[in-house]
Amino acid sequence: MAPPSGLIRFDQLGLCLPYKRQLRVAIGLSSFIAIIGFLSVIFGNVAAVFLPVILALSFGIIFFFAFDILSVVKTPLAVNMNHPFFADEPIGKATVHVQFSDQQWREIGPHRVRLVPDDMSGGFNLVEDHDDYKLIGHYTSNNNKTRIMKQVIIINQALSLRDGVNYDYDPIEAARERETMDYGLLERDWLDEEAISVEGPLAKLINKE
Repeated sequence: MAPPSGLIRFDQLGLCLPYKRQLRVAIGLSSFIAIIGFLSVIFGNVAAVFLPVILALSFGIIFFFAFDILSVVKTPLAVNMNHPFFADEPIGKATVHVQFSDQQWREIGPHRVRLVPDDMSGGFNLVEDHDDYKLIGHYTSNNNKTRIMKQVIIINQALSLRDGVNYDYDPIEAARERETMDYGLLERDWLDEEAISVEGPLAKLINKE
């Protein structure tokens, strides 16, 4: 399901292009090794007994690299044009939406998010990383927590940058209202629970901020 009008998916952002290039390189390298292996066996340059080893190397590149990169590219995140994930200067309120397992898009509220296992449906739920960990929705049926955590890290980076933009561009009355709220969450090291990082343009963007 396409995101609501005015939102752009993460995989359509210029920020995602380096990850798409990495994915093409991984797939291309895997295919090249497999083709060379087959041709070498056919023309007698390599004994057929080595073909399983060559194919295992080809599959290993896909399994250990391509799937991880694809998971980052397919992060079910969408932002509007005021979000810092765009190169242009924002002129208004930034928003962040996430697509859940029911294919519905929901705007994420003021708090960071985290994964919790769903023992009944399988996979993971997304909850607010605040107070009573309010349930937002069932995020995915995928049980590969390492890959899913990379997506959640990107979502939380998007939320952090969104808050920075909205702090600058909120109306005066909203700014006064914010003064009475606790903003300690913005200062939290919300990556300390998982030793996982997403390298590349996202890291450069967040460091620049």
